[in-house]
Order: sequence, then structure tokens, then C-alpha cells
Amino acid sequence: MDYLRVSTEEQTEGYGISYTGKRTARYIEKKGWVHVGTYADEGFSGSLEADRRPDLKRLMDTARMVPRPFDMVVVNEGRGIGRTGRAFWKWVWELEDLGVYVAVVKRDYDNSTSAGRSQMRKDADYAEEERELIRDRTQGGIQEKAEEGLYPGGAVPFGWEIAERGRKGISRYVICETEALTLRRAREIFLEKLSWEETALILNTEQRKTRSGRYWTAKNIRCRLLGGAAMENRVIWRGRSAQRDPDGNPIYGETVVIEIPPIFTGGEINDLRAAMSHRRVKVKRDSRVYTLTGIMASPCGRTYEGHQCRPTEIIYRCKGRRDSYAGANDRCTCPYLEATSVEGQMWNAVAALLGDADRMKAMAQEWLDATGRERVDYNKRISELSEQIAEAEDLIEVAAATAAKRALRRGLSREEAEQAADRATKPHEEILAGLEKQRQEAKAWQSEATEAGQRVQGLERLAATARRNLKDIDQEEKAELFRSVGLRAQVVRCAPRRKGVACAIRDWFLQEGQEVPVLCDQAWARIEPLMGGSRSVVDRRTIVAALLDKAVSGERFQDVAPRYGVKPATLQTQAHRWLQAGVWAEAMTSLKGMESQPAWQPDPVEIRASLKPLAIECFEGDVERDGSTPGRRRRTRSARRCPAARCRGTGSGRAPRSP
Repeated sequence: MDYLRVSTEEQTEGYGISYTGKRTARYIEKKGWVHVGTYADEGFSGSLEADRRPDLKRLMDTARMVPRPFDMVVVNEGRGIGRTGRAFWKWVWELEDLGVYVAVVKRDYDNSTSAGRSQMRKDADYAEEERELIRDRTQGGIQEKAEEGLYPGGAVPFGWEIAERGRKGISRYVICETEALTLRRAREIFLEKLSWEETALILNTEQRKTRSGRYWTAKNIRCRLLGGAAMENRVIWRGRSAQRDPDGNPIYGETVVIEIPPIFTGGEINDLRAAMSHRRVKVKRDSRVYTLTGIMASPCGRTYEGHQCRPTEIIYRCKGRRDSYAGANDRCTCPYLEATSVEGQMWNAVAALLGDADRMKAMAQEWLDATGRERVDYNKRISELSEQIAEAEDLIEVAAATAAKRALRRGLSREEAEQAADRATKPHEEILAGLEKQRQEAKAWQSEATEAGQRVQGLERLAATARRNLKDIDQEEKAELFRSVGLRAQVVRCAPRRKGVACAIRDWFLQEGQEVPVLCDQAWARIEPLMGGSRSVVDRRTIVAALLDKAVSGERFQDVAPRYGVKPATLQTQAHRWLQAGVWAEAMTSLKGMESQPAWQPDPVEIRASLKPLAIECFEGDVERDGSTPGRRRRTRSARRCPAARCRGTGSGRAPRSP
């Protein structure tokens, strides 16, 4: 079996798949081996691990078959195996444990012998050093361009273009007159309308489109006009998005500010800033936490977001119901979902999943298998490397002593003898450093594999803790838990939406997780002092009974009211007053423990849900009550990571239908 891999850089140097394939085929024929197949990853970087290279992943799956179809994998050169230690050794070691070895055409060796393994270590070190050298050289050239104010690559801000693109040492930012006219026009419109929505709409009407030929959205034109390029006449190279080291400094070079030609004058920029300061900012009316915003996919492929279209109606609305651009008429027809119902449905499913130890364990094991976790005996590798390190250290001592004695016998000074010993041991020191580096990497990979295996045990503890901690948790913590476990949901089927305005009374019971009490004489006697005197001829007990009946039946006000001899508006008005004043909450809370029945819920939405694999951080404690503040929870520091026992889990599940 031969494995062929070339990256884009190698292809430009003439080392394509066909070239390496011819070399490996000739090598296999020369050795007298039987060529049973070829796996090839073209255009994949050598820094990618085996499970991220499609054909190499298939090769590893084939190697695990019984009986095994091959016992040798041939590559053209060492860097074809990988360009980093992690990408190089993991799959080579797993093949060794399976009884499959790797042969390298260049230098004609394989790792079935100690000499071959030694040469493979040298090739691995060389491949990694070569990769670092290429990257440093490339990044250094880009850094030099940026410091000279030239175009270093990357996205060009709207309103500018690159003159002499592709010509070394002279490519630079210049104003694109067509795009600059669009920005100037956008500024004029905004100063007049003070509305980004209207600005985008007018630009679209005038057929002034984005660089990609699309119509403008309010957010898009706002970002282009208020960005650093338009407002400050500069481009920041290696800014906030640059990869950084632990100290916060860019890894591949310094941050550079590149000055670019201005589109607006200083006065025009000040006018725009003044207009922004006078623009009325919309105050968000609804502070409710929508636990499924952004994680529940709609039938059209977008996601749902929480929305309060009126004080008594809280729903989820598909993002596709917004115009894709200002003035568009392409909204989707995905149905609205009643927020309280669908959140309760999803929460019950997730809570049931987290509370089921067997399901959690099975799902964790499925995930571990699906990730292609290496089946490497790291203890064996570390032990072998430790023995080789000990042998290398002994060899260095012997070589140093022998070289020093020979130098002294030749009459050289002690200093010259030490230099001779250093020269004699230098190759062995390099080999020792490589072995120690490899052992250190193997220990790190062993730790990762151990942590992955411990996730199964962690999920069992999470399930046990979840049964204690998920009973009393607020909306914000539910949202945090959904994010922690990587919840993703897909709406498959929606029941027809119920007509009429959502019932705030029923929603109160569902949000509080309380069943609807039966209004017997004893119950009425308990809450009567709270309900106040009547402003109408309708008895207050009758109104309460009608509202409780509505919460249980799910009927509309106009359907319930005739049975109690009251007007629908009377019920709706009184319910609103009691809810706003907190009277309803106090009265119903006082009836807890008495005879009750479930609140009505609409037909469920069919949802497929899955939990994304994330790291597990188990918490053994429990949620405690803070006696000084009734109803307020107190947690230990280790419990602040995840509301459900402050853990992160993996698995998948399907939201069950509500009864």
C-alpha cells in the first residue's frame, strides 16, 4: 500500500501526486512487494493529523481490519508522513502496534529496524524544521511589506483597491473611485436620514451594490462607513484577529498600521461622528433570556431567534423572516414557535438525557469511536524511548571520555581535549535531544488520550449530579448549559399555530413549572384577601376560576368567557392587572401543594437535537440554598462552569413529544 501526499507548495515545485506515485510504484516493484492499493491526499498540509486527511483516515480504517490487507505503507519521503510531531508519529505508531510498518523511498529505509527508526526520527525533525523555516521566511516577507506601507495581502477594505497587484515591492493601496462614490453617497444619505436602514434602501434603489454585486444591508453599510479604513485612513495588519502567544503578542510578527489615501476629509468625518452621536438609540424592550436563540435551525436552513412581538406573545422567529437586504421581499415562511412551549420541550429532553447514565455513557463511547482516537500503546512507546535515551546518554559519556583521552595522549591541553570531546559527542547530543523531545510529545499525547477516555466516567458523574441539580435552574443558566454541552437542534415539523393571543396566565404556570391549582373552597379562602375588591359586578372568584380553566383547557378568552357569564375583555384586563402587580404570582404560590392539574400545552414541535462533544469538567458538589436570601442560589467556585453540575458533556438525543 502506498500513501501519497503533496501540499499546494510542493505541487508548485513539481512534486505532484503523479510524480510521487511513480516513485513509490517503482520502489514497491524493486522490493518485490505486491502493490495492493493507493491512498492519496492532494493539497492537504502535512501539519494535519490523520483524521483530518481524508485518504489517510481511510487507510487507517483499512489497517484496522481483520485480516489485515497489507503490512507495509510506502511514502515517497519523510515529509509525506507529516510536518509536525503530532501529525507524524501518531499514525506511524498506531500502524506499528497493528504490525504495519512505513517505508520511505528517499534514503531507502523503513521503521521495522532500529536503524530505520533512527533515520525516521531525523526525517521527522527535518520536516518540522523545514516547515518552521518556510513559515518564518514567508511571514518575514509579509512583515517587511507591511512596514514599508505596501500591500501585505488579505482583504482590501471597501473603497480601495490594489495598484500593481502581484508586482513585488510596488503593490499598494489606492482609492477605487467607483466604490468611493458609493461611500460618499452613503454618508450624504445617512446625514440626512439618520437611519442605516434607509441608507441601505436608497443605495439599493440607486443600484449601488457591494463589491460582490449584492445589495446592501443596514449592518453592512454601517460597518463599511464607520470602519477604521474610512474613518481613520488606515489598515491595521496583524490586529485583533492575529494569532497570539500567551503574552498576547502576535506570533508571526509585529502589528503594523498602514496609512492609506483618505476618501473623506477631516470635516466630513467629524460631521459623520456628530450625526452618530445625535442618532436616537433604540432601547431594547425585552430582557427575557431566550435559551434556544442561534442554536435551533429552522426548516429553511437558518436559525430561530427569540422575539417579543407584543407584551403577551413571546415567540421564536426564523431569521429568514427578515429581509436579506434593504428593500428585499424574500422572507421565508417558517412558522413562528411559541417560546415557552418549545423551550420546555427541549429542556425536558436535555434534562432527561443528562440524567440517564446509560445513555450518556453510550453516547460518549460513540463519540470516542467516531473521533478516530488513536489506538496507540503510549506506555510502550515511552518505555522504548526512555531506554534509547539511557543508551544515548551512556554513549555520549563513553564518546566524550574516549575523545578526551585520545586528545591528552596526543599532548593537547585540557581545554583542547574538552573541545575534542564536544565535537565527538555533538551528533549524539542531537540524537538525544530528538529522543527527549519525542518522549515529551508522547507523554503529552498519552495525557490527551487518558483525558479522552475519562470523558466516559465524567459523563456518568454528570448524569448522577444532573439528577440533583437540574430541578431548580433559571432561564439564563439553562441557556448557559445549552451552550456548554454544544446543543444543536433542527426543527423538522411544526404543528399548526394556535389562533389568538398567547395566554399570559398559562405561560406563567409553564415558566414557573407549577401546575394549575383546583379552586376549591379552601383554596379560595386562602387567596381571597389577596385578590382585592371588585371594580365591576363580576365576582372575583368567578374571574379566577375562569382564568384557571383557560390555563388548563388552552381555549381563547372568547370561548371561556361565556361559560362564566363574563366578557372576554374583562378576563383579559383583570389577568393583566394581577400579573403586572405581582398579585397572581403571590396567590398561586400560596396554593402550592394543593390539588392541581397540568397547564395546557400546544402540540409539540418535532425537533431533532444533538449534543456536540466538548471537554468535560466534572463537579462533585451540589447546589446549595443561601439562607440569607430566599430563593437565591449559592455555588462553590468549582460549580461556576456549567449549571448542570457545572460540567460539559457529549452525546446526542431527540426531543420527546410532550403528552
